[in-house]
Amino acid sequence: MGKSPKLICIVDDDASVRRALGRLTRTYGFDVELMESGRECLDGAYIDRAACLILDVALPSMDGFELHALLKASGRDIPTVFISAHDDEGYKERAKSINAVAFLSKPCDENLLRDAIDKAVASKNTPGKKGDIPHKHSSLGNKAYETKVQ
Repeated sequence: MGKSPKLICIVDDDASVRRALGRLTRTYGFDVELMESGRECLDGAYIDRAACLILDVALPSMDGFELHALLKASGRDIPTVFISAHDDEGYKERAKSINAVAFLSKPCDENLLRDAIDKAVASKNTPGKKGDIPHKHSSLGNKAYETKVQ
């Protein structure tokens, strides 16, 4: 009997982005839960099964960073990929400072997203030292750069 697919939770208030990311992530072989708000994520029964979170930074009421902090404070240290329509250095630095797996600019490059999810799932299964997971930043189309968390 095989293992069930890993669960990826996607939180984005833009329904079209949420659905598109969900469809793409399912093609990678993962189970997916889609949510439009931080509150919906916190209240979801499936959050404890999540192998990875994909969080929009600019969520209404509670931004992605606040959601991440609340989850962590409640003992849920889930590897997280942050996404944003704004290629903001402050967001990137904040994501790095909290050891996010990646910060990706929308529209997300499919290869970078896949790589980030794979790294998140691997880190959930194999605890590593701080800084073991590279951060990928997508800025213009397929251009990206990688930095290592120090």
